[in-house]
Amino acid sequence: MKPSTVRESVEIRRLADCTFRQAVELWNLGFAGYYSDMTLTLDKFIAKLGSEWIRPELSVAAFIGGEPAGFVLVAVKEVDGVNLAWNGGTGVHPAYRGKGLAKLLMREAVAAMKEGGAETALLEVVQKNAAALAAYESAGFLVCDELIGMKRMGALNGISSVQPYAAEAYSTVRAKLQQIAKLPFFRHETAWTSAWFNLKDGEGIVVLDQEGVIGAYVLVRKTYGENGELQGVTLFQCAADSSRPDRKELLCAVLAEAFGPSDEACQRSVSNLSMSDPAVIEWLEAAGFEAVYTQYLMIAKL
Repeated sequence: MKPSTVRESVEIRRLADCTFRQAVELWNLGFAGYYSDMTLTLDKFIAKLGSEWIRPELSVAAFIGGEPAGFVLVAVKEVDGVNLAWNGGTGVHPAYRGKGLAKLLMREAVAAMKEGGAETALLEVVQKNAAALAAYESAGFLVCDELIGMKRMGALNGISSVQPYAAEAYSTVRAKLQQIAKLPFFRHETAWTSAWFNLKDGEGIVVLDQEGVIGAYVLVRKTYGENGELQGVTLFQCAADSSRPDRKELLCAVLAEAFGPSDEACQRSVSNLSMSDPAVIEWLEAAGFEAVYTQYLMIAKL
């Protein structure tokens, strides 16, 4: 089917007007042959809608000949008085890829985001997905950051000797995510699933110097087994005050605390972490973390 024929024959609906079966079918067909297995069951799809603030009445779906052809999930949430939108997933049926359907869907999605009152929109895209990148750029999105996912198994013994710092010069304390978000050096432009307001079971850790001034923070999630043993740690955000001459030492202190206790043999992961600070990536690589994926963070002012 030629691109012009696709555009003429497509029917655009809102996800709220689709059945649950159609919605899940749209998702699974749209991500068929993707870089990783994105298949979802109905239960997991419904859970995704709720946990990520997806708005079915604003999300768009394309049908051709009555059959599901593509979609864009749209999330909208007010954060500190600002309405933010997020593209929670864009997928096109393999039979209709390369025919301009993704660009059409993105135009519809941006219109829906504006309808929902959003002022800024964010999305993440796999760096090597040139077709998706072009579709997002056509809708006004620009790359604003690079993101990385990493993983490491086993204990972290010896990391203090790889990147030593004067531990007695700093102290670490837990802090509420809402409080950390008020720090002057807090990173607000981040992946949606790494944003403080989406880490319902996450925790914040800050590092204080000897004067009690906060110099760095992390947002993490830790999971524990039935016996209380640490099973996994996932890092979502990490930043230090760029004006501090000791910023590298601050980062070492907060990262060591985030991934500790170091002698616990568990899975340690990094999820959509900003790559804007080379010192953070340097610490992770020195600690034996290996890259799993890289993405672009894109933003559009609506």
